[in-house]
Amino acid sequence: MIRLDFNKQEMGVMKFNKREMEVLDFAAGKRANLTHLAQALGMKKSNLTIYVKKLNRYQLVVLTKSGRNKELALGNGNLAGFAALKPGFPTLKLSDILAGKAPFLLSFMKDKQLLRISELDIPAITAKRLLGKLRNLGLVSMPRKGMYRLRGEAGIVGDFCRNMLVQAYFAEASDELGQLEYGVYSFDSAKELGAVFATLREFRPKNYWPTAYTIAHQYGLGLIQAGRHYYANAKPDLGDVIIHTLSISKDARGINYAAFLVLKNKYNPRLLLKKRHTFGLGRKYLTNFVEFIETRGEKPFGGLGSLKEAEEMFNGKL
Repeated sequence: MIRLDFNKQEMGVMKFNKREMEVLDFAAGKRANLTHLAQALGMKKSNLTIYVKKLNRYQLVVLTKSGRNKELALGNGNLAGFAALKPGFPTLKLSDILAGKAPFLLSFMKDKQLLRISELDIPAITAKRLLGKLRNLGLVSMPRKGMYRLRGEAGIVGDFCRNMLVQAYFAEASDELGQLEYGVYSFDSAKELGAVFATLREFRPKNYWPTAYTIAHQYGLGLIQAGRHYYANAKPDLGDVIIHTLSISKDARGINYAAFLVLKNKYNPRLLLKKRHTFGLGRKYLTNFVEFIETRGEKPFGGLGSLKEAEEMFNGKL
């Protein structure tokens, strides 16, 4: 399973080491050639080059040539995004919001009103420490004891973290899947990012798994595979495949295909409500889909007033 782990110490976490964060913070301040940067940070140029290659691979920094020297800076998009945070949070550093689990937690909190530590899928002691740090930075408040929320003015920080994670995950997937059409992302976890990537070519990757239409035939849905192919960054079970199918195609076709997968495989649709990653569908959307299945289509959903098409596919009439 590929997750962005720059240290390769803990799968599932995009994690910088101290030196990498020093490089990133320095790049946010000014452009500098690598020789001067190594001197400023007190490290060997060979070690700096390793850190820079990692950061460049995930498109967090860019390298340009200036005569015989190479210069390092944040990419224009990253620089503009980070600069937009400074008026409200002038002392904020990239290392404050992009190290360890911080970007995942901030991305998760972006759409939440109030939450308790027990609602987070990270260890309580880690969550408490991280939330305390974010409170000290002025990003998180505790309006009631034990209840946390992202401050309104910090919403832009949550958006920035999401953009940085999406950029890095997309770059990671591109290394193995080649040219990607697009990605669909889930920010429903405080410790990881769920992603589905669309390609125009079929691949047999080592660290990504076929999902949605690409794998539908394994669950009895005979499709003529054409157009895009879909791959997830975490091995999906049938419930994930159903959610991925709904998330990439919210029209009648996608709903009928998802309903067919439920019917054909005798899958309990209520298990979908236990999935953390909903890819922007939300619990209400999935609850309505479940009720559509359980009432045999008597409760309309997505513009559909029956399960007729899904049932006809199931019975081989289509």
